[in-house]
Amino acid sequence: MVAATQEQAIDQALGASLQVEAVSHAFDIRGAPLPVLDRVSLTVAPGGFVALLGPSGCGKSTLLRLVAGLEPPDQGAITVDGQLVEGPDPSRLLVFQDPTLYPWRTVRGNVALGLEAQGVGRAARAARIDRALGLVGLSGFADAYPHQLSGGMAQRAALARALVNEPRLLLLDEPLGKLDALTRLAMQAEILRLWQEKRFTAVLVTHDVEEALILAERVIVLGDRPAAIRAELPVVAPYPRHRDDPDLVRLRRTILEILGQAT
Repeated sequence: MVAATQEQAIDQALGASLQVEAVSHAFDIRGAPLPVLDRVSLTVAPGGFVALLGPSGCGKSTLLRLVAGLEPPDQGAITVDGQLVEGPDPSRLLVFQDPTLYPWRTVRGNVALGLEAQGVGRAARAARIDRALGLVGLSGFADAYPHQLSGGMAQRAALARALVNEPRLLLLDEPLGKLDALTRLAMQAEILRLWQEKRFTAVLVTHDVEEALILAERVIVLGDRPAAIRAELPVVAPYPRHRDDPDLVRLRRTILEILGQAT
């Protein structure tokens, strides 16, 4: 009973608020600054799902790295639950396009990495890993190695590696970009299911307008580098969504028009 109560408390705590305030950032290219982000401001409510769209190289992935705390912004501030982001934290995790699984570790071993770094005990670690693998449908592959997994299964393992840390903010940097069309559709449904079940806050970077409309509650369109926000569009269609929904078709057309102006 105590364990169940603890699990419920963890689940209820998931979903962080995010605020990005006038963030600007530039890369240093041979001593010269290359502006990437230009005073970007946005907010995401606890448990919200936002998708970022924009031209290639406009700074979408850079923005996720800043939110994850992997590097500081040149200007502006990023806060999560009112606390300034000053470095990485297991409560906000970034899932990349490449699963980046260690080939010498099993699926269980890869999922365990964050918990090992945090010093979580063996028994608690095993229970949380089993739970995370169950969430993504990989319970039967805990002892498999990365080379034995399909592309979709490897990405599920990467999701489990993030979810095992019970993040309150999940940052998704084109995690489905390298998957075939059918696997991508299945993984979209998987991400939606996990978000609805766990209610973490999600920010997705994607080049796929339909993917953004199927998954997100709000779509933010960025302009070309240095990126500024061109539009914020709510997606009010109920879940599960269908690509031929007239409202989504109209919204897709609007977004493509905005992107056409942004390039």
